[in-house]
Amino acid sequence: MTTKTLTIEIPGTPPSFNAVGLHTHWTVGRKAKADWQQRCEIMLMKHKVPRGLDLVTATAMIAHKTRRRRDEGNFRVILEKALGDALTAGGWLPDDTPDHYRFGAVDLVSPAPEALTTLTLAYSV
Repeated sequence: MTTKTLTIEIPGTPPSFNAVGLHTHWTVGRKAKADWQQRCEIMLMKHKVPRGLDLVTATAMIAHKTRRRRDEGNFRVILEKALGDALTAGGWLPDDTPDHYRFGAVDLVSPAPEALTTLTLAYSV
């Protein structure tokens, strides 16, 4: 088996869980997750990631235009779930359990020239 690494850039940043999960109606968080899931699916297809993988390990870098304190976990929750669901819904993985999908570090960078989410995926072919 050969391990491949792919870097995917998605314009924008996922919303903070504080903005879409804790103090809002559940449909707000559901829509945010669905939006990011769709963005991930489009990028996986664009980069022609092969389907039927056994394991994907992902990390993320989220760049914000403005410098301020942010909690990494608030951005991780939407992104980790959206990517895992995209990988399973699109047939890239059989399931998003830890046997098949692992989401590691999330680095927050600010200030940056543009809001950008960069995913790095490692998978075996």
